[in-house]
Amino acid sequence: MGTLRTLGLDRFLTGHPTEISRILGPYCRWSVVARTRLLIARNGISDGTFDRARSSCRIALAFLTYLEDNNLDLQTGSQTIVEDYLEQFPRHLDHVRVFIRWAADTGRATRMSPPPSRWIDPSTSYPIPVYRDWMHRFETDETIPLRTRICGLLCGMLGRPSSAVAKLTRSDITDTGDEMTVTIGTSPVRLRDPLPALIRRQLDAPRRWDMDSDWLFPSKLRAGAHTDYSMMVKDLQILGCSIVSLRGAALLALAAVMPAGPLSDLTGISVGVANRWQTLAAAAYSSYPAIRLP
Repeated sequence: MGTLRTLGLDRFLTGHPTEISRILGPYCRWSVVARTRLLIARNGISDGTFDRARSSCRIALAFLTYLEDNNLDLQTGSQTIVEDYLEQFPRHLDHVRVFIRWAADTGRATRMSPPPSRWIDPSTSYPIPVYRDWMHRFETDETIPLRTRICGLLCGMLGRPSSAVAKLTRSDITDTGDEMTVTIGTSPVRLRDPLPALIRRQLDAPRRWDMDSDWLFPSKLRAGAHTDYSMMVKDLQILGCSIVSLRGAALLALAAVMPAGPLSDLTGISVGVANRWQTLAAAAYSSYPAIRLP
């Protein structure tokens, strides 16, 4: 009860619409309080202990309100609405991840999964030989769906998440016939074979369900929208490929040969995180001389 009083939950949880209260109450009273008590037991009380707990509750409320404003709830909302919310409120990512994990684990959310962390754990990166095997397979295996091959190659070459790949448009791609570039950060990046040919096939594919949009990967379910990036993640999972491990290996490879500034722009990570990856890559580079991209 002391934790509840300290967090001021009784006052915080009053006055909300019924559907929101039905979700928010159990999350704040059970999950947030339990997690806060566990942290106190492990680390003691710090200045930020209760501030973090209150932020968890406030951001859960903000996300539920966002769903309601879009005529959705945890059952009807998909991964796309999570992505849209985080695009507007990127600093909420960590708290939203915890909330959605709780909602999914308790059966309250069936079409959402916790968004990936902005920090990839280097321990999950594929070893360089495994990484190269996956890239070779995406380059050559015609039995893999075209969308999956393009996603795997872009994520594995540029270290970008599938959410960035899913949002690519025709306008992001410049094709002179001799070379193709894609602007996925602030600067265009030249694509090496066989990506240009694969992307041309994707652009030329019939789109009876979407004739007007500019998306490279238009959604077959939502007119005028792009493919939900979670579908790309599932495509790779079906093959047995972890996009987190693939991106981690790509970041190690890129960090070994690029300054922090260009690495940050290319991959979308901050300069500080880019510096961290360069430190990790330096250690890995001494063990794996073949880490450099061809």
